[in-house]
Amino acid sequence: MRFGESHLAQTYYSQFTNRRQKFGEDEVTLGSDIERLSQLAYPECTHQVREKIACAQFISALYNGFVKRTLQLEGVSSLKIAIQRAMAVRVIQKGNHEKQHYFKNKNYDNEGKKMENENYKKKNVDLNKNKVFLDQKARSTKECWQCGATGHFRADCPAVKQKAGEN
Repeated sequence: MRFGESHLAQTYYSQFTNRRQKFGEDEVTLGSDIERLSQLAYPECTHQVREKIACAQFISALYNGFVKRTLQLEGVSSLKIAIQRAMAVRVIQKGNHEKQHYFKNKNYDNEGKKMENENYKKKNVDLNKNKVFLDQKARSTKECWQCGATGHFRADCPAVKQKAGEN
């Protein structure tokens, strides 16, 4: 306190450059903290320069990669505008995510058209293949109780059909 805050300049700079958005922290809180740290870390800079530096740090501190890339592509250079755009993009992204989640759970595509469940179709195809295989296997091992031959049951026995045809 006796020598002023000049010895804290490096501490403020480190806090400013290492600041990241915490889990559950909104963009406004992050932006105000970055603005405060930028004033402490760069007291000698003009307001315009400090605004651009704070905006760049705000964008790099965001944890949502989609919002971060969107702001980088837009080329925002004002901290207040970056905060507003980040909030808007996050709201849009959240709404789109909820829509996709709803349609995914309800078996609808993105246009809202009902679609068939691919897993259900695949299971039916697999079950039908297994049924055909089991039928073929059963045919080869089935034994007739009438004549004792393999390959058919008593209801399909040619000997029974011949007797029925003779009567």
